[in-house]
Amino acid sequence: MRRLPVLGLLAAIAAAPVLAYGVPAPAGMPVVPMVQGHYLVGCGGCHGIQGRSGRQVVPDLAGQVGYFLCTGQGRDYLVRLPNVAFANLSSHDLADMMNFVVFTLGGASVPPGGRPYTPDEIAALRAQPLRVADLHMYRDQVVRGVVRACPAARGLHEYDTAQAARER
Repeated sequence: MRRLPVLGLLAAIAAAPVLAYGVPAPAGMPVVPMVQGHYLVGCGGCHGIQGRSGRQVVPDLAGQVGYFLCTGQGRDYLVRLPNVAFANLSSHDLADMMNFVVFTLGGASVPPGGRPYTPDEIAALRAQPLRVADLHMYRDQVVRGVVRACPAARGLHEYDTAQAARER
């Protein structure tokens, strides 16, 4: 059995990047910022690691989620979605994650003057989760308002069109 010198091992651990909860990252392992980790765990499985999902089943976020900030209803919609509103995160962490989603993944789709979510705003919105029977129909209504306010957002309808075709 090979033994590593204890002091050498302790020095390597002390110099290594630290993962969440103080656990050191193994050498060579990429370290993901906490906010991106929250996105990957809560959203990335469906919306894709970089916000590209295969929009026929789940809407893409990359390059278009920022358009939802074109209207108050669109802004609220993003947080009131059940999977967001019920996320197992504090309102502070959820605000950070939503700002990552909108401003990082959404990129240039964020309208001029788009403002970040605050923890207080998140707390108020998640206390009113969407409870509509037909979430797809409600999304279509929200998207229509967003497209009226920001015509460049018309690509958001690709998901709605594909969803309507599947429901026929």
